[in-house]
Amino acid sequence: MQIVAIYIRVSKKEQAKRGVESSLSLQLKKCTDHCNEKGYKVLKIYQDIESGGHDDREGFVELQKQLNKKIFTKIVFWEISRIARITSTGMKFFESLDKYGITFDSISQPFIKDVMTLGIFLSIAAQERIQLSERVKSNSLERTKMGFFVRGVPPKGYKRSEEDSKLIVPDFENAKIIFNIFETYSQTGNLTETGRQFGKTKNEIVSIIDNRIYIGEVVHGKYKGNLYSKYREQKKGQEIWYKGLHEPIIPKELFDYCQKLREANFRLSQSYGEGKPYLLFSGIVKCTCNSKMFQLKRKREYKGKEYDYYSYCCSNSNHKKSFSSRKLDSSIKNFLINSEYLKKINDVKTNFNCVNEKEKIEKDIKKLMDEKERTITLYQKGFIDDERLENQFKDIKNKTENLNLKLRSLKSVKESDNVIENFEKLKYIIENYSEQDIIETRVILKLLIKEISIISFKPLEFSIIFR
Repeated sequence: MQIVAIYIRVSKKEQAKRGVESSLSLQLKKCTDHCNEKGYKVLKIYQDIESGGHDDREGFVELQKQLNKKIFTKIVFWEISRIARITSTGMKFFESLDKYGITFDSISQPFIKDVMTLGIFLSIAAQERIQLSERVKSNSLERTKMGFFVRGVPPKGYKRSEEDSKLIVPDFENAKIIFNIFETYSQTGNLTETGRQFGKTKNEIVSIIDNRIYIGEVVHGKYKGNLYSKYREQKKGQEIWYKGLHEPIIPKELFDYCQKLREANFRLSQSYGEGKPYLLFSGIVKCTCNSKMFQLKRKREYKGKEYDYYSYCCSNSNHKKSFSSRKLDSSIKNFLINSEYLKKINDVKTNFNCVNEKEKIEKDIKKLMDEKERTITLYQKGFIDDERLENQFKDIKNKTENLNLKLRSLKSVKESDNVIENFEKLKYIIENYSEQDIIETRVILKLLIKEISIISFKPLEFSIIFR
């Protein structure tokens, strides 16, 4: 008596969900009927709900592992394409059957007996898969152009329509969260802070802020499929957006404003190469070879944990000298704060006018006026209620009054009142700066310090030249 393993497969879950009428059930019935008719003993049934173009199907892999044990004398399946839709995979499988003396029955193709016929039908199955993939892509594009949300899981804030699975509708509870995320980012301009308030990572906030689905658009070509893999590769910048049929949950004005903030922050981070400056004196320090030393960031490991390690690195590629930023920064700071000699520069008075501070305040006031207009637009479109409108106006009013008060006080200050002692200013800057204002602090230091020259690294000696 033949000891048989049955293998059945469908590509999609929908083909396995229709009970006795499902494609998977029909395959199983035909295979078991065939075995009963022939008098075979069915030892085990293997099944997959996955494309035949994937070699790592769970059931298929398990079946192949059992072949060398020779517990089966025959494999039964409905047709050759159920085994594989990749020619090389199919040929390898049938070569294994031949190696272990296991025969097969293809119920709908009983004439397949020799290797040549087998190869032809496997090639046909592979070609059918390619043609089917192209038809799916074409249909997907046309449906997307019509405004349907064709593929994938709807983003947070939306859900599939019960009437049409290709349409999405707002999920109002989550849609409110998404709206608040956009609002918060528009006010803070900080992705990390926005993420902290909503319990999300910076990358999660970015994926929300950049998602045009929230303004009523649908996308095609965001991912590139691979015929020989179940995973899709994201194609950044190559996707095409079309007007969708779904209701937007974010006003276009708010989305565009957030994108402008994103672009401004991106330009700022790009202008600093590999990342935000961390070292106070980068670009001011000169190596013993007289070349400038700049920030270098590397990864190091301590007790199994990875951390960022910063150092000053000589810009002379032939010298390649680097030195601990912690040691150098600490020595320079202590020298500036504690040196009695440095106080001699107090004899040199520098007039700092208030022009830059006034300009900054005036810009902040203009931003608040823009925020007020944007709030009115959101209210007119029904995205915020009366209570939120009133609170926003109160907040804008208070901030504007405070800024105007600062502006008036600056305008009343005489130029002579702004004479600041260089040493005291340096001391205050060095003792009170934070990582958040590292960029501004470096700008001020470069206005006061011309260069810091390293005389020797061991022992560490340096000299400071002021402007």
